[in-house]
Amino acid sequence: MLRSKLFINAFSTIVVGVILFTIAIYLFSVPWIGKMVANMEERSGQAVLNSVCELAENAHLDIEAWRESALASHKKELRNITLLVESYIRQVQAEVARGRIAEDEAKRRLLEEVRQFKYGNNDYVWISDYNSRLISHPDPKLHGADFSAVKDIYGNLIVPPMVRGARQDGEGYHSYWWRRLGEEKASEKLTYYRNIPEWGWVIGTGVYVDDVEKEVQARKKAVTRRLREHLHATRIANTGYLYVFDAQMDMLIHPNANIENTNFAGLVDPATGRSIARELMAVADRPENRLVYQWDKPSDPGHYVYDKIAWVRYMPGFDWYIASSVYLDELRSTADTLTKRILVVAVLALGVGILGAYLFLRRLIVPISRLADTARKIGDGDLSAKTDIARDDEIGTLARVFNTMVDKLKDQIEHLEERVAERTTELSRWIGELERRNRESVVLSRMGDLLQACRLPRETFEVVAATTAELFPRDSGRVYLLDENREHLALATSWGDTLSPASEECFDPRECWAIRRAKSYGEPPGSRQPLCRNSPSDEAGFLCVPLLAQGGVQGVLKLVIPPSAGAQQEIQARTGLCEAIAEHAALAFANLQLRERLHKQSIRDALTGLYNRRYLDETLERELSRARRHEKFLGLIMIDVDHFKKVNDTYGHDTGDAVLQKLGCFIADRSRGEDIACRFGGEEFTVLLPDSDPEAARSRAELLRIAVDGELVVPAGEHTLESITISLGVATWPRDGETARALLQAADQALYEAKRKGRNCVVCASKGRIAPVSGS
Repeated sequence: MLRSKLFINAFSTIVVGVILFTIAIYLFSVPWIGKMVANMEERSGQAVLNSVCELAENAHLDIEAWRESALASHKKELRNITLLVESYIRQVQAEVARGRIAEDEAKRRLLEEVRQFKYGNNDYVWISDYNSRLISHPDPKLHGADFSAVKDIYGNLIVPPMVRGARQDGEGYHSYWWRRLGEEKASEKLTYYRNIPEWGWVIGTGVYVDDVEKEVQARKKAVTRRLREHLHATRIANTGYLYVFDAQMDMLIHPNANIENTNFAGLVDPATGRSIARELMAVADRPENRLVYQWDKPSDPGHYVYDKIAWVRYMPGFDWYIASSVYLDELRSTADTLTKRILVVAVLALGVGILGAYLFLRRLIVPISRLADTARKIGDGDLSAKTDIARDDEIGTLARVFNTMVDKLKDQIEHLEERVAERTTELSRWIGELERRNRESVVLSRMGDLLQACRLPRETFEVVAATTAELFPRDSGRVYLLDENREHLALATSWGDTLSPASEECFDPRECWAIRRAKSYGEPPGSRQPLCRNSPSDEAGFLCVPLLAQGGVQGVLKLVIPPSAGAQQEIQARTGLCEAIAEHAALAFANLQLRERLHKQSIRDALTGLYNRRYLDETLERELSRARRHEKFLGLIMIDVDHFKKVNDTYGHDTGDAVLQKLGCFIADRSRGEDIACRFGGEEFTVLLPDSDPEAARSRAELLRIAVDGELVVPAGEHTLESITISLGVATWPRDGETARALLQAADQALYEAKRKGRNCVVCASKGRIAPVSGS
């Protein structure tokens, strides 16, 4: 094995690689790890500082939240007390309104009672008139005083802003500086005021903000005490610590009792000669928040030669500086220890790696060499050579596969020509199948394009017949559609000439198994007892595919297969294509039906079946253009049912609808093919009469009126309405109007004239004047 070139090359490469890798790891990782560990220790110190700062910040936020809550509570209390006094004033005003007490006496008593009212820490309620005169105040010096020009210690007016705010807004808050009752020193005061417009008063009461500030300072002292206990117990590395001082350089918290609660402004940095306190305060404004300086150690006092690092954060809420400090050699000690351990591990790893490489290569190279010897024999033409390696790993698998490969190679050489012929035949069959499917895809694609171009439902099945005949030239077939009542399947189209005479033009859909199951159903050629009653009577087979679209069955596509070999395979070969044809055809047919139905609904009146107003507006413009182009007359009859409201009120709206429905059918039955009968709206109808001069239009209107009066009969429950009459207005283009609007207005004016003349008559419009026509 030691003479193996593969072993020598692999082992030497691995040894060199392990040595270089170990050196690279040491050179690139040890300095980095040392620096990273030092940075981690430094970040740890910063993290402790950040944690303490966050703790102090949260305490500050809690105090501020308490301050806001206390002020809000005081505001609510001030408002409640003021509302209580206002409620008492309203009660007194009610007594005055009832005449139980004179207004002057009520005001006098009320002002005196409010003046005597006290609450809380010597707080009170005052009342001012609209001239800023204090008409009720517990202080005798201020009672009755004019405060229109009195200002607080900062020169701000006191009472006038509250009077103005009360008169504008009804209530509000005002802050100013004033002395507490019985005291001389001024304090900030928050006052709530309300307007009493009936007597021209403004009432108010206030609270001194210094009460809240005292509690804030007490809470701040409690925070400082808790923070001191926490910082005294916190250490960074071995001897590092945290401390807190304020902007006046007073040391508030320090683990050294000799420094705590002292001013260290005079303590200087021996290296720079500047105040160490000011240097710490200066770095708080820098992005890195760190200061490196030289200091002594407790074990070596007075020798300022030891590097020390401090991180400082400023807290504007408390006006504090929070700092942490530690000696740099303590931060680096962990990195030095880790570096030594890495070096020992690297040396051990190098030795283990070389030994492991030798053992691994020895186990790997020996079987590979034997496998290479066998390969050389096979390369020399000895196909009987095999390897005897038997291992339960990847090399053993490789040896077994190698032997199998040699056996297969030997077999391939012996049977090469036979297998080439088989593969050629298989390839030809696949090419034929591919060409057939490509042709079917082209035909189906063309069918889809043709279906999209269809405009009538029957055209879709002509496309289906042509497509199916092209895909299955030996077959014939039919398409059956369900009628509107879905009771019969009627023949829509057929193709081919091998349909059995037994196939019917129309049959019950319940006899079709494809419609019953809503899926394809077929019977192969030569079936003895077919289930489908509409199946061919001879030896032919058939395939029925339901036309499914929009959640329902539209009909069925039936394909008749001539007698041939293949039986069930003939059905399976056609099912997929027929289902694709049926799906496209059913969807196209349903879309065209829906388009026709929507078009009909858009131009037809649902109740009478006549054209609607929208269709009239479009058609009238078109007919006017045609009349102008051919220089012919165009008549227009406007019809209204007489006393229609009375019919609705007497017999109900159902009878009224029946009258309109009957009249619509009546007008449609007596219209010419070119006439256009429309429901104009409500009980009004219009009839367009192309190529009708004024006399012909008038005559048609008169005949219609007489026919309705004598023949229109409408059932109304147990009774029959036999006295339905109509009034008609007639206008003719171009005599009575040049535009559609003018023609409609002329006919409408003539209709109203017929109504005015007594109804059941015809009135013609003539050049802007109404020409009456006699009627009953």
